[in-house]
Amino acid sequence: MGRAMSTGFVLLVLLAGVSACTDRPMAAPVVSAQQECERSGGIWRTGFCERSSGGGGY
Repeated sequence: MGRAMSTGFVLLVLLAGVSACTDRPMAAPVVSAQQECERSGGIWRTGFCERSSGGGGY
C-alpha cells in the first residue's frame, strides 16, 4: 500500500507541474524583417532585403 501511495503522490506532483506550464499562453517570438532577411542569408538594405541571385558556381 505504501508503494502505491508513493507512486500516486509522484504522479500527482508531475501532473501539477505539467498543468502549471499550460496555464501561461505561449508568446510567439517577434522577428523583424531585418532579422528574417539576415537569417535567410540576405543583406539588409534600408527598407528591403537584398538576396544574391545564386548564379555561378560549379
